[in-house]
Amino acid sequence: MNGASQWTKFSYQPQGNRGFAISGIADGDYDLTAETFFPGGDMAISEPRRIKVRGADVSGIELTTKALGSISGRVALEESKVTECKGKRRPLFGETLVTPWHNEKNAAKDKPQFLWSLGAPTIPDKQGDFILRNLAAGQYRFNTRSFAKYWYLQSISLPSSIAPGARTTLANRPTDAARNWTTMKSGARVSGLTITLAEGAASLNGQIKSAENQKLPARLFVYLVPAEREKAEDVLRFFVSLVSIDGSFALNNLPPGRYWAITKLAGENESNVLSKLRLPDEAEARAKLRQEVEAVKTEIELKPCQNVTNYSLPFMVP
Repeated sequence: MNGASQWTKFSYQPQGNRGFAISGIADGDYDLTAETFFPGGDMAISEPRRIKVRGADVSGIELTTKALGSISGRVALEESKVTECKGKRRPLFGETLVTPWHNEKNAAKDKPQFLWSLGAPTIPDKQGDFILRNLAAGQYRFNTRSFAKYWYLQSISLPSSIAPGARTTLANRPTDAARNWTTMKSGARVSGLTITLAEGAASLNGQIKSAENQKLPARLFVYLVPAEREKAEDVLRFFVSLVSIDGSFALNNLPPGRYWAITKLAGENESNVLSKLRLPDEAEARAKLRQEVEAVKTEIELKPCQNVTNYSLPFMVP
């Protein structure tokens, strides 16, 4: 770990053999960890030990593995009774992806980066149940992707009694796991995560309308922000889409309701714009954005299972 390059070497230990040896190590500083694999996909890992190699063998190192955490839950489907939504394709659990994302700001700097990649995305079983395994201690939020056009992500929730670090809520009311970080302690086993997909999603396809001979700037984005006051803090009602070179844009899997629309520029170094917009830490940024779009008052109302095409949005940057 010299700041210039990353170098990795492994030593595999057969069952029952507690010793290890790694040969051919050049002088330098290294982070050493041990991993244990269990049937079913669970893992245990040790805290990293910083080892200094300076022209001689290093011996007597002891590493103790500790189980990584897990979160179990289910994907629930909420059907619509609206006539326009009848006969639409339902989501398939086999093509639904549930992903844990750790809080990069609060991630321990002394932990190796590969640790965060162990908590990989998962696919629910036929009943919609899933387990997110091998989660290191830290703060997490969750993302879900489905390929059913007329369904949208309605909510992500945890029972309030097992959502440490969340804001105070009414008694027995589920905690909004989209708006709040979920704090995982080392080896914790959390259950009850419910991801609800609801039928009735709308789509919006359109074109940015600019003045004659006016060229649209690069990295221009279209934002949709909830216009209903009661939805102002609903993280899952904020959407953003990159505008194409020809000025077209598309937004899909939108909850029905009233929205304000606006165009905004993004810096060259800004990435994962939608992901950042929905971060629990970005409540102030969302509130500021809502004030900006409220002043412009470009409103659109989306009905359940409605496909809006050829929508013209004026180009203006606040």
